[in-house]
Amino acid sequence: PGAPDLDRLWEVLAQGRDCVRQVPPERVRDGWPVAEMWGGFLDDMDRFDPLLFHITPRDAELMDPQERLFLEVTWEALEDAGYTRQRLRDRHRSRVAVYAGVMHNEYPYFGVEQSRPGARRDSGATLGGVANRVSFFLDLHGPSMSVDTMCSSSLTAIHLALRSLRGGEVEVAIAGAVNLSLHPNKFVQQARMRLIASDRRCRSFGEGGDGFVPADGAGGV
Repeated sequence: PGAPDLDRLWEVLAQGRDCVRQVPPERVRDGWPVAEMWGGFLDDMDRFDPLLFHITPRDAELMDPQERLFLEVTWEALEDAGYTRQRLRDRHRSRVAVYAGVMHNEYPYFGVEQSRPGARRDSGATLGGVANRVSFFLDLHGPSMSVDTMCSSSLTAIHLALRSLRGGEVEVAIAGAVNLSLHPNKFVQQARMRLIASDRRCRSFGEGGDGFVPADGAGGV
């Protein structure tokens, strides 16, 4: 949140900026419990160039934005490291693993809600697609796994990637995570379970805090 790239992320951290806010108006639908929807929110999470990834605009509209976003940050990480699809194939025989930490799967709720008044409509998919989409697009032949160990999902993804590399299962591994707060269900559930911090702020190592605040985010290495 507040950081569309790594340079901006460093600025946010160095300045100690607080990026927690109420849900942006452009994300809200009628009847949503806006007063409960506080967190860290990414800007432009609905922006996506489907043709770059050989996806039709119609299919992209129905994809879970978490799947789209993880595909984008993976592309950015590979581009930054100088790895093209051809280089992965020629130099590493496409023996590349993908481990994606991802926890919430609430985008399908929108399809269910839109189906109630009229024709049935699907949206989103399984969480496994977050990792599998990357492997499919890049023609990778290593393990492709979405990991849900709740708050430790990204660290577990890195752990699994290291094990694949050290065990000789693959020559390259991509590890990362993605999380978006798209539907009010998450906030309603967390409030019911009394998980949300009363002051809407997270505290380092929990000192002085009585809960947490959800936030959007995505990254890959």
